Amino acid sequence: MGIAVTCVFLGSRALNGAGAVTAKTPGATAGQLGSGEPPPCPAVAEAFHADIDGDGCDDDVSYTDGVLTAGSLRLRVGAPGDRVALGRWTCGRATAALLRPSTGEVFRFDGWATRDNGVSAVAIARVDGAVGLRAVPRAGGRCDDLAVDRPSGPPVLVPERPVAG
Repeated sequence: MGIAVTCVFLGSRALNGAGAVTAKTPGATAGQLGSGEPPPCPAVAEAFHADIDGDGCDDDVSYTDGVLTAGSLRLRVGAPGDRVALGRWTCGRATAALLRPSTGEVFRFDGWATRDNGVSAVAIARVDGAVGLRAVPRAGGRCDDLAVDRPSGPPVLVPERPVAG
């Protein structure tokens, strides 16, 4: 029996009076935003971060009991007990990968859920005894590999392509 894993939008975005998403830099004026230069991004304090909302700036990210939080965004990703890693698995924008330690299943998400669209995960591996998951930068720094940690022995590097079946 297969298990479906999806990323579902739970939170909300702050909207201004015109219905547009508020800028990340509240002090920026309309002239600054239209100057052709992107607004400066706020500093991220956490080691776990990614541009989840697509505004070009990384957000601090936390993951607790199956819910990934970045600012006001909340996404249901997996279930309590699962582990999450963020990385550039397809050499594009950073997305999530999920490990379900109880089964050793590893899933990759190729995007982020929005208010209107959930994102299904792609099953990419099963690693017996898996306890952790992390991104490992590839040479050149543009892409990441996914390393699955076990209690003993070297980590298992997971392939980029989905596992058949």
